[in-house]
Amino acid sequence: MTESWQLLTGDLEERRRFGDLAATLALPWLPCGPPNRLRSVARLQHGDGVWFLKTFTRTQWQNRLRFLCTAPRAHSDAEREWRVTAALRAAGEAAPVPVAWGRQGARSFYLCRELPGRAFAEHLAAGSADAAMARELAAHCGRLLRLGFRLPDLSADHVFVGPGNGGCAVLDLHNGGLARPGPVPLRLLRRVLRHFARSARLLPVGAVPALRFAVRLLRAAGRAEAVRAVLRRLPPWRTAARYETPGKSAAYRSRNPARDAREQALLARVWPGRPGETVLDLPCGTGRLLPLLHGRCGHRVLQADGAFAMLRAARAQAAPAAPAVAADALAMPFADRAVDGIVMFRFLHHLPGPERARALAEACRVARRFVVVSFFHPCSVHQLRRLWHRLCGRPARRFCATLGQLERSCGRHGFALRSHAAELPYARDLWLACFERR
Repeated sequence: MTESWQLLTGDLEERRRFGDLAATLALPWLPCGPPNRLRSVARLQHGDGVWFLKTFTRTQWQNRLRFLCTAPRAHSDAEREWRVTAALRAAGEAAPVPVAWGRQGARSFYLCRELPGRAFAEHLAAGSADAAMARELAAHCGRLLRLGFRLPDLSADHVFVGPGNGGCAVLDLHNGGLARPGPVPLRLLRRVLRHFARSARLLPVGAVPALRFAVRLLRAAGRAEAVRAVLRRLPPWRTAARYETPGKSAAYRSRNPARDAREQALLARVWPGRPGETVLDLPCGTGRLLPLLHGRCGHRVLQADGAFAMLRAARAQAAPAAPAVAADALAMPFADRAVDGIVMFRFLHHLPGPERARALAEACRVARRFVVVSFFHPCSVHQLRRLWHRLCGRPARRFCATLGQLERSCGRHGFALRSHAAELPYARDLWLACFERR
């Protein structure tokens, strides 16, 4: 097995402690953040020092090709992160201090010191972020992109403010690259803004401050002329906000009753509820599932939605059958196992992968016995049409998932697939899946 370890630090204590890969891996590391199938991060604190070790399980072939064809040249994710970090620091920009990098077979490792300060996301969560900080960070990120640093993973989690608001820094750079200074490609800017939106959507950030941040970043990146074009192609800041438009909820309630009947019949095929159980319908929309859940199945139903217009429409036909509450599906205001079951109908297809996983995690936390969801399958005529629209430049508004992806997401929280059903599988895209707690 090929093994290598290159020290990048001149600090004698670091060179002694992290002298080779085996000694480094033998240290008492603690997990830091949720791992994924390709990457994990561990943290070591010793005395006054803190270090982070990133382990990349393997380098995907797409990344290997990109690393060999674009600057800075590299053979692994770890080497790429080191070289992008070194380029930033050579240009006088703040980034974590590299300590070492290495490889062991298909795995690669990157070791760096802790970056002083706090992430922008932490400031937002704590309420310590003000307009001046947001302006400075937006200008910093846009300037880095314009200088030729291609940093597609920039987000509120990966931009740091130094102690005492002492300047800005960036981290998590293994997907980064270098290019000539100049106006930034619009595709990269859209990706960066989507990442910022995802990292801040669950935080106390309003749509107007988020819009101002995006505009400042675009201007600093040298694309002031494309502000409208870029923002038009981004997904809405809040999914529920689209239903607050006057008349939207009424139109949603009355649309396509024949399709609604077919979908409710499909839901009834996989429904695992027992009479008398409490079921959370989130998002409930205009309450179209209430006749099935309360009337036919005999459940106590709690309706919840993020759009007040939808809740008002649902209450107009539900009272006194079901109480209602305003709730975010990605941060449910309920205790663990507060209800017997949860149904999320015609909702997950609005969410990209990370947010879909968050919604499923919340549902599994709050549900005592079962979770029922609908989703759009990628193998369908409808999805081919959406793919064509995306190739033509239209923004993604619907997101698909496979049954296996949902099964893995729920499995991590103790739920197993019980049954599933589809409306004309592989022709139409609507599928349903029922998960029960093991």
